[in-house]
Amino acid sequence: MTGAVMQLARVHGPGDVRLDDVPIPEAGHGEAIVRVAACGICGSDLGYIAQGGLGGGEPLAAPLPIGHEFAGTVVATGPGVNGIEPGLRVAVNPDDGYIGGGGPEGAMAPYIRVTGAAIGETLYPLPGHVGFDEAALAEPLSVGLHALRILGVEAQHKVAVLGAGPIGLCTVAMLRHLGCRDIAIFDQVPARLERARALGAELAVDVAEESLPDALARFHGEGVRFGTRFADTDMFIDCAGAEAALREVIGIAKYRARIAVVALYKKPAQIDLWKLMANEILITGSIAVDRKAEFAEALEMIAGGRQDLAPLISHRMDFSLFNAALTVAADAEHSAKVMLTFKDSAA
Repeated sequence: MTGAVMQLARVHGPGDVRLDDVPIPEAGHGEAIVRVAACGICGSDLGYIAQGGLGGGEPLAAPLPIGHEFAGTVVATGPGVNGIEPGLRVAVNPDDGYIGGGGPEGAMAPYIRVTGAAIGETLYPLPGHVGFDEAALAEPLSVGLHALRILGVEAQHKVAVLGAGPIGLCTVAMLRHLGCRDIAIFDQVPARLERARALGAELAVDVAEESLPDALARFHGEGVRFGTRFADTDMFIDCAGAEAALREVIGIAKYRARIAVVALYKKPAQIDLWKLMANEILITGSIAVDRKAEFAEALEMIAGGRQDLAPLISHRMDFSLFNAALTVAADAEHSAKVMLTFKDSAA
């Protein structure tokens, strides 16, 4: 493929994403080339495009490649790569090379270079019955699982998820995987709440119709501490990034409740630190950049087939429809996970 070119999605500035012609990568020492078969569009991808970069206000020094939820087939390996042969079907953990998240590679392209190519580190072999689009879900599923592991969620816990976008939906799926049943989820989009119910949420609430505090008190139970009402919810996972919702959670959280913030907040949030102190509430971030075990567990769950993950993927669109796919992915009313698919070879 020396000298051949392909198209790679890269962000050039705020609202400026382009399919740039770049050379098809070649494998160097310790590297593998993967022909991408499926790549999910993540909310962070849409955020990078809107902001013109990773966030923080820093201008881009170079165009930013995007795409990090993907699976495909190894087509070449470089020196120093052991136990990996061309033809191996794999899902790829993007963490080590910051693939699609600040590193030099992005998976919204027909081919991608994977550095540090090793089984169980960056490359995870796929059973024959697992489709590439299913395998690409391992990344967002492991994002949800990582947050649950940080919090120490167990089957008996009562859990609330804020936001029924793709990561919120993946979190519901992983809660069910862990054996949880008392799962509540909150959003403003009825279609996404229906997907959450299909994935196993026992309570799916449109906050335009019922408030989060009232719904949690009704579903998980309630009490009073220091003269203030609390919900008997053990764990909260913030996949929404809405400051008002986070404030509501802290206001209703019980003694020693735990909160994981998975959502990307675009600006600082004001929260009630007295409530945090008085109720010994634990609040933690969860960015999922060190999750090899969780990535493997998510893939094992997918391969096991005990859960119906079909509600997670709302659209499958060919890479040639890239811009249309971005538009669909940004439409919360009609989409969940939008999966880009690729033909067998680059143009």
